[in-house]
Amino acid sequence: MSYCTEVKNELAALRPAECCIKPFAYGFMLFGRSFSLKRISLQTNNRRMAEVYAAVIENAFSAGVIINEGGSVRPTYTAQVVSESDRLKILASYDYGIAESRINTEILNRECCFQSFIRGAFLACGNINDPEREYRVEFMIRDTELAGEFLELLSGYGISLKTAARGKTTVLYTKESGKIEDLLTLMGAPHRALDIMDTKIMKSVKNNINRRGNCDSANISKTVEASIKQRMAIDFLEKTDRLYSLPSELLSAAVLRRDNPDATLSELCALAPERLTVSGLNHRLAKITEIYERLNKKGK
Repeated sequence: MSYCTEVKNELAALRPAECCIKPFAYGFMLFGRSFSLKRISLQTNNRRMAEVYAAVIENAFSAGVIINEGGSVRPTYTAQVVSESDRLKILASYDYGIAESRINTEILNRECCFQSFIRGAFLACGNINDPEREYRVEFMIRDTELAGEFLELLSGYGISLKTAARGKTTVLYTKESGKIEDLLTLMGAPHRALDIMDTKIMKSVKNNINRRGNCDSANISKTVEASIKQRMAIDFLEKTDRLYSLPSELLSAAVLRRDNPDATLSELCALAPERLTVSGLNHRLAKITEIYERLNKKGK
């Protein structure tokens, strides 16, 4: 079962309050496949959604709803209101087609009713990705004007979504985890919002560990590279009888590195007969490498 199906099934299982039944049904029907006198229907790949859609309409309006199954590759379920008289009754209860606006906000004056309406809309045309893979939630809306009104309605609750076209469908979406958390909480799934917060924390911890690991790997590579250059320089100076003509502090550093080729700078400092810091030793070895490079360049 996909993450989106799990979330939708959980939201569908929530029982709306008495005042929220019609707003919930309104969101479900308005954002379904069709909402008109000719047809009120929902098409979905989730049989549970088709059954909930039918039950909500039957409960709210005592209207007859049938569910048909189709699809050759994977099952597709279509739930639709059977009679024209029932469709007329439903449309009239929302004053649909009378006002200029697509959404009758007068029936959404209570916050709980608005939340139920949004939940119904999401069940009809929404989608949410598994936060382990990607933060994304979207509403796929067939009517451009309806999409615009819905966008404005959500923005009034601080949830601003982006707009994109997908064929003849308008897609309202966000990839911001905070907005997804707000939307889930608004629809009645705060525990899912907490899951996303937990996922963000885990991702942040993993990223920090990876960054630290990458940084450590880079530092190790630099240390190894520097050690190889130092040993090459010391070997060259020794073979060309220049090693023992170095100043005493550079000579002692060179001998220390030559005799302990695999030791770290900290270990070399601990082995030094004199008190020596890591930065001091590193500076001396760098000087030796510079001398080697200068001599090498002259030789060329």
